[in-house]
Amino acid sequence: MSSPSAPAQKSGGIFYGWIMFVALCIIMLFACCFTFNTASIYYTAVGSEFGVGSASVGLYMTIIYATACVANLLWAGKVLETVDVRIVLTIACGLVGVALLVMSNAQNIYWFYAAGVLLGIANAWLLWLIVPVMVGRWFKKNTGTLIGIAMAMTSIGGTVFSPMLSQVITNIGWRTGYLIEALIVLIVCIPLSILVMRSRPEDKGLKPLGWDDPKVIEAAKQAEAAGQDGITLKQAMKNPTAFILCCIFAGLANLGLTMNYFFPSFAQSIGYDLATGSLVASCVMFASLAGKLILGWLNDRSIVVSNLVGCIPMIFGLAAMMLLGPSNPMWLYLGGVAFGLFFAVQPTNVPQVVRSVFGNVSYGRIFGYVSVVMPLCAAVGSTFWGWIYDMSGSYNVAFVVDMCFSALCIVVLLAAVKAGKALREKIAREK
Repeated sequence: MSSPSAPAQKSGGIFYGWIMFVALCIIMLFACCFTFNTASIYYTAVGSEFGVGSASVGLYMTIIYATACVANLLWAGKVLETVDVRIVLTIACGLVGVALLVMSNAQNIYWFYAAGVLLGIANAWLLWLIVPVMVGRWFKKNTGTLIGIAMAMTSIGGTVFSPMLSQVITNIGWRTGYLIEALIVLIVCIPLSILVMRSRPEDKGLKPLGWDDPKVIEAAKQAEAAGQDGITLKQAMKNPTAFILCCIFAGLANLGLTMNYFFPSFAQSIGYDLATGSLVASCVMFASLAGKLILGWLNDRSIVVSNLVGCIPMIFGLAAMMLLGPSNPMWLYLGGVAFGLFFAVQPTNVPQVVRSVFGNVSYGRIFGYVSVVMPLCAAVGSTFWGWIYDMSGSYNVAFVVDMCFSALCIVVLLAAVKAGKALREKIAREK
């Protein structure tokens, strides 16, 4: 479909949304990655200097999740809907940079806990909201693929920067490692936030890429006939079944993926050394990187198929690790790869499930509230599986429970999609 305004979508032959998307990927590569994906390499060195265990150091990560949960509940989604994204991202990246500087200069472990609050506020936007919201605003086609690519940046960053920073920690010291991270975020991410990012295509006199695609036009006509492009926040809260189901889906996905933190301990519990367990965790990370791309691509074709691909292999993977892993470590590695697909469900599929159920009209606000349960469940999961092991004396029970969570994800997803469709039909009848 042609339009007189179509040429205005390009600047210098490149749609501005692509420039912004690259900037967004770089911000995820640094600011978000340095918060989560390189965090564990510091635990031993920091704990040794302050005379505390790794668990005490890792407590700041729980504080990050708890703070993000509160931020998502109280203001994160609303602010992203109403405030210029340049302001939001500048504040978020600034908080990350300042937090890393605080950690670099920490005099005791409590400085880390204070930094955790700053990182939690920042990543309420960075980890959970900014990618799906901005991609949805600027692109009307292949949004699932683009979300998968952007979220994969954190995994790429962890893979690339962890060994490099490990060398810095070993040869120069952990404080220098945090200082390097802080300077990268402050020097690279903040200018990108100010100079490149824009809230909506209209800010540049453009329309979203793909707005003239026949399928997009048809969907817009259907939305116009229904009176709106999706379900409003008020309507979602007034008829909360679909919203509650989306929250349950997001919670199960987040709680289930935290099993990854216990794979090294599981491997040791069945007679392998720590190196084997660490390799299993590495298999999960590499598979999750590919999984974000695969599931993102599938989301653009079928939300249901994408989640089947993400959830079902995990069930067989954990079963293989539990039943066959004790006799051959190869089953542990293969199980880790299968689990990695499920690991990608939370960052890649949860945003698209919410968009599929509720549409675009109040997406940022609704997803902001759904996002409350994700850091909450991640914080709970950090101890939940260990508690099951302590109670039962075996990880087998924990594995079976997690397999059930994966199966429930599929059931809840189907119910959420059905509830969303029913709510749309009800709204259309009332107009």
